[in-house]
Amino acid sequence: MKRKTLLLEADIIQQIKSAFNLNQLEITELMTQAKRYDPKGTGYISKNEVDDIMRDLKLLSNEKLIAKFKEEIKNYDGKQLEIKQICDLYCKLKNYQQQLEDEETITQEYIDAFVALGGQPDRSGYVQKQTIIDIIQKEFELKIDLESFLGDFQGNQLEFEDFCQLFENAGEDAKSFITSFSQAKRNNTDFTVRFKDFEKWEKTAM
Repeated sequence: MKRKTLLLEADIIQQIKSAFNLNQLEITELMTQAKRYDPKGTGYISKNEVDDIMRDLKLLSNEKLIAKFKEEIKNYDGKQLEIKQICDLYCKLKNYQQQLEDEETITQEYIDAFVALGGQPDRSGYVQKQTIIDIIQKEFELKIDLESFLGDFQGNQLEFEDFCQLFENAGEDAKSFITSFSQAKRNNTDFTVRFKDFEKWEKTAM
């Protein structure tokens, strides 16, 4: 009986490896959780216990993840989930968690850049348009179409939302400025990085 159980478990693990992009540690953790909530090895776990599994796996750590879990769990029929369905749910939550972390990183970079150019950490205050122009022309030593870069913006000062939108609309090169501004702020240094040097560093880091 024990040998049969081990063979069945090995088959399930192989199916998981084939169906999902999970490393061995993740598979081991998921199988450990499955055994904990399915000690008899039926292959099914109650929906009411799946949230405990995801919480133990650190995937319900904030309100957005909890809301995503509730949204996704409704898509599975019945009152129980198979281990492969739990793996599927795990992958969806893990990907969403990564998305949230990426968005948080991007937002923080914009805040750092905003502060480095004169704004406040709480997103209040403003950045002078001329300051941005000076940085682009002097620090980055770039000759770009500033009218195109600044778009339809007519004022002399940019609040945080305007500041973010300006760089979002200006393309990938402009966004690289944000990363560089952010690094200057985090390092608590004056902004003296030339664009050509930053570009060389960026390629090396990749």
